[in-house]
Amino acid sequence: MKRTLWLRHETKPFEERVALTPKHAAELIERGHHVVAEYSPTRAFSDEDYHAVGCEMKATNSWITEAPSDATIFGLKELEEENFPLKHRHIHFAHVYKNQDGAKDFLARLYRGGGKLFDLEYLVDDKGKRVSAFGVWAGFTGAALGLDLFIAQKLGLDINTREPLSSFSSSQELTQTLKARLSDLSGEKPKVLIIGAKGRCGRGAKQFFDSVGIEATGWTRKETEGKSHIKELLDFDLIVNCVLMTKKANPWLTLDMLDGNQRLSVLSDVSCDPTGPCNPVPVYPKATTMDKPAYYIPGKNLAVTAIDHLPSLLPKESSEDFSAQLFPHLLNYMEGKIDNGPWARALSLFYKKMFTYFPEEDTHFDTPSQELL
Repeated sequence: MKRTLWLRHETKPFEERVALTPKHAAELIERGHHVVAEYSPTRAFSDEDYHAVGCEMKATNSWITEAPSDATIFGLKELEEENFPLKHRHIHFAHVYKNQDGAKDFLARLYRGGGKLFDLEYLVDDKGKRVSAFGVWAGFTGAALGLDLFIAQKLGLDINTREPLSSFSSSQELTQTLKARLSDLSGEKPKVLIIGAKGRCGRGAKQFFDSVGIEATGWTRKETEGKSHIKELLDFDLIVNCVLMTKKANPWLTLDMLDGNQRLSVLSDVSCDPTGPCNPVPVYPKATTMDKPAYYIPGKNLAVTAIDHLPSLLPKESSEDFSAQLFPHLLNYMEGKIDNGPWARALSLFYKKMFTYFPEEDTHFDTPSQELL
């Protein structure tokens, strides 16, 4: 079975990561598949890298008008907000299954065009664990940005007045940069809490703090499960939240807990789900960005950083890791070996969500088993 995989350019600002490295593109081509790579001025790997391994090169965003109907459009982050119907199969992180802002509009585009979504967030094994994730790198970079914000606060600086964040060549470069900035505090170090310390993201956060010589407290489910308005959170200087909630629960931290005199001064919300109903730290209105990485809560003496594509600060390392995790499953997809596995689960969830929004029967949608043949 030969299939076409169309690697699109990422339109999200400051996004340099890629879901498929040239190395893995080459392996698909060697197995007889057709891989198209759009030209991209921002991707961590050059256009020449993809061309050299045999990818067909196409203009940026040309998938919209040129991709054949049987092509799978492959990317990382969500598509731009547009109105045209979506007719292809799409693989990316869509952020639309928890009633986020714009979710229904995006799903309506798939509904009108008869397209399908395989959301990478819900590509899971039989135990519900993601088969590929940026979690370690999200935790690593989220911890680094949280520390950077803490240092800036201590020095009386507004981190948003600096030049926009940009990517680092390696995790070692990022670590050395933060070590140098920490030295400006003359030995002062924050009291740090990592929530979700045993997950991928939490392990990444701990790895960063270890690399700069900061001992962090780690919380697991037992410290948060079933709890609300956890006052102990206020006793830390810096919190890194690594827990992505999938079910609505009582909030752990709310604005009414903050009187402006608490010790807590920085929240790095790596999970970054501010508009979703499952957010356990609903103290900020929207995600922050690479050019404005901090949100300063008025009158509360708390700065929040919550960027939803943090691993883009380390685009090459994080892309290589993610592509390697995903590739065995992507190969199965390209070869049609997807029954009773992660792809079937992702498609079944897609149908479930679609019929939640659009319950009327519609012939655009085949049954999952037919779609996967």
